[in-house]
Amino acid sequence: MLARPKTKHEMTPQAGEDPALRRVGRSTEELDMRALIVPALRKRWPGARIIHELPLRYSTNRVDLAAVTETEIVSVEIKSSRDVMDRLESQLRAFQPICSRTIAALAPRWNERLPMIERKFEGGTSYIPQYTETQEIIRKVGGIETWTVDAAAGLIDVTCSGPYRANRPWLAQLLDMLHVTELVDIADRHRVAKAKRPVHFNLVSDLTDLLQGREVVKAVCAALRARNAFDKMSDAPIPYPQWT
Repeated sequence: MLARPKTKHEMTPQAGEDPALRRVGRSTEELDMRALIVPALRKRWPGARIIHELPLRYSTNRVDLAAVTETEIVSVEIKSSRDVMDRLESQLRAFQPICSRTIAALAPRWNERLPMIERKFEGGTSYIPQYTETQEIIRKVGGIETWTVDAAAGLIDVTCSGPYRANRPWLAQLLDMLHVTELVDIADRHRVAKAKRPVHFNLVSDLTDLLQGREVVKAVCAALRARNAFDKMSDAPIPYPQWT
């Protein structure tokens, strides 16, 4: 378990909390799930900037929660009891190109432990695992870490930790998340020539061709950590490190 039980008082808005954060589109359960997930992310990735609703420029999807360290992006897709699973597969597949790890944080109803199916045959008995529809989707995508987040009990249970690295981020998709000004800054820091009036597509192409993989990942993480344009619930921007 990753979190202690919270009292009803702790799970409700406190003095000084922006009431606008409980806006239409986020159920109370989802906000309570976020309140549990964020400390768990901080514990596993200390020093990461926590970003709520990270947009993906190459996709219509947004990452519900992201922990952005200096060298990787960890994405979390949250599914409360009120959500539907129609878009889960496409969402998880959209996150994988830019993340070293993707976590599906599910309300208990979506991640039940079903009993094994017992089948007897001559000479013995076999036991076959059963999966919920949501679990089947996650298994189909592959490489997804799964958490059961029980907002009512105030608990997180890591039900499937998955591989250490679900995948290697795709460089062009990482760069595509950035604004032109952020791409120009990266080009200047790495002494990459650019046009007088830089265009997003050309900047992404040139940086993908001319920078090494680790340089791209580090540069994109630095830009996202420094960007001052995310949901109010996100951490404050972290200034660019002193590197060139």
